[in-house]
Amino acid sequence: MTQSKPSSHVFSKLSTRSLAAIGVFAALQAVVSVIPFSIAIGVNGSITLGVVTAPLFGLLLGFGAGTIAVLVGSVVGLFINPSGAIFGLLTAVPPALAAFSAGSVRAGRGYLAGIIILLSVITFYANPIARESIFYPWLHIIALILALSPVSKLAATYLNSTSLKKIAVGVGFAAFVGTLADQAFGSALGIWIFSLPPSVWNLIMYVYPIERTVTVAIVTIIGAPVYRRLKMSGIISSLK
Repeated sequence: MTQSKPSSHVFSKLSTRSLAAIGVFAALQAVVSVIPFSIAIGVNGSITLGVVTAPLFGLLLGFGAGTIAVLVGSVVGLFINPSGAIFGLLTAVPPALAAFSAGSVRAGRGYLAGIIILLSVITFYANPIARESIFYPWLHIIALILALSPVSKLAATYLNSTSLKKIAVGVGFAAFVGTLADQAFGSALGIWIFSLPPSVWNLIMYVYPIERTVTVAIVTIIGAPVYRRLKMSGIISSLK
């Protein structure tokens, strides 16, 4: 009798430590999803601090466990803080994609984040309103190019280093790609769900780069030393 091969799917390879970490980080994600971080221009609700923790958790846990933790935590957070549910239950998807994208950079698979951003940008441009907001995804396109470039592989090697400076660069890069994947997907949802005029999108075009730059800075400042400490202790390698 032949034995069946174990599934190679990433979510089937979660270690016991990863499963425990998912529970802890999901709870943290739910808590921060109550805290406002930025305003949502043109719609009711607010962008929560979960936009910051999502790429950070993806980096720390890896793109499998990190995605699950952020998705579960974000869904719970929507029920705790309904004002943050801009897209209803779909609001939990962008931060989950941020975790997945940041984690994919850590795993040396930044092209997966690039695919997410590419599909999001295409979906955005498919809406007729985008014809009058053609320059809106400019930063998303930069993130897309970087995610598909050799720079993404270099960032992964930096995240395998023990140098705090190199780790900080890797964390910053992964956070940039992750948070732009979040923003790109959210924008693709928003342009189809809400009837916002092009003038609003052209206004947001100047606001979201500032918001996302602040996000990257916070993730880098907090995440780099934490990531290095966990890596030096061997915890990072056991969380995938």
